Amino acid sequence: MLRSLLLISFTVIFSSAGFSQRTCGTVENYNQMILKNPVLREQIENEVKAITDRNELTKRRTQVVVAIPVVVHVIHNNEAIGTGTNISDAQIQSQIQAMTKDFRLLNPDSLQPSHPFWQFTCDVLIEFCLARQTPGGQPSTGIERLNRGLDWSMSDCNNILKPQTIWDPHRYLNLWTVDWEPGSPDLLGYAQFPGGPDETDGVVIGYTNFGTTGNVLAPYNLGRTVTHEVGHWFGLQHIWGDAFCGDDLISDTPPQVSDNVNCPTFPRRPFNSCGSNANGEMYMNYMDYVDDRCMVMFTYEQAVRMNSTLYGSRASLITSNGCSTPNPGISENEIFGQKINLYPNPTSGHIKIRVAENSSESLNIILTDVLGRSIKHFTIDNAQEFMDLDLSEFSSGFYFLQFHQKGLSTIKKINLIK
Repeated sequence: MLRSLLLISFTVIFSSAGFSQRTCGTVENYNQMILKNPVLREQIENEVKAITDRNELTKRRTQVVVAIPVVVHVIHNNEAIGTGTNISDAQIQSQIQAMTKDFRLLNPDSLQPSHPFWQFTCDVLIEFCLARQTPGGQPSTGIERLNRGLDWSMSDCNNILKPQTIWDPHRYLNLWTVDWEPGSPDLLGYAQFPGGPDETDGVVIGYTNFGTTGNVLAPYNLGRTVTHEVGHWFGLQHIWGDAFCGDDLISDTPPQVSDNVNCPTFPRRPFNSCGSNANGEMYMNYMDYVDDRCMVMFTYEQAVRMNSTLYGSRASLITSNGCSTPNPGISENEIFGQKINLYPNPTSGHIKIRVAENSSESLNIILTDVLGRSIKHFTIDNAQEFMDLDLSEFSSGFYFLQFHQKGLSTIKKINLIK
């Protein structure tokens, strides 16, 4: 129901029916963020427009399956592993498996070809893995256990927990499992939309709504809360557009009066006042509010939108090495150094720098002599794959170029011959 390209002004949706109704905090989180920092509204709205502009390009792209590295930060109260908030490895692994099946349309409860909405179902071509290495290149299980106590609010998660514990959001999808504060008993989880601050990026989930086994509680015990929230993290909105007959910016989802809860019977609200046809509303979509057992699908246009985000603002995840086992003894700085090549070397003055990938981060270069004395500084903004460096003003001899970018560094030796 595509009627506007602008991010709608969200309203906060809370449960009015106790724990029987799904409650997602993504919209409230967005509202709190732009209230605290109004500049973020324009930033996120610009990202929404950019995602929409990329949709047609994404449709023409030769699609491949992309694996997203995930780190799960388990926030517990010093319980034994597998007890209470300190959920087991098996519970975490079950969530990664369930989410991958949902995004790849491999879920066993997917719609059958006889269902009228089956034609809209789609494989998103995104998978998930528990990270096999840390941001520093050390081996990892993708699970980080942190004794930080109970009763977390969204505000405390954003202001304290996430900034202190987040892994590089350009390389990992960060998931946190927490015990929610007593004032938020119905909250299941929340995500940050694309375009928000790096230090709070990711998804936070109540520990009893994470995974399909272990300390999970029905009716949110099939991992669909994370599927729903990661949909937001990839730029999807609620299917009803968070308003009466609202707009979710997706063209192949039928018009919807409001959220659906529990497990409706098909067809739901046929010929509704918003303009649905005889098939009614797509309540089984992951971006509605129904129980886990009743949400089973993303649509083609939702898949396009999520891939538009992936190949846009979240493109660094595509080349992340988080899913790969680290090479023993090879540090992040060594890997960084392997990505930078200089030629010709020896050189008569002009040297080309080739980096393995483009970056929006500045590349700082320091030229030193053989005694380590700094001679000249260069800064290259928005480092591209090929760059030129003019050293013709310097006399013949050996020099060193120090490269610094995002906390990484490497040194290359050059021979200047005139």
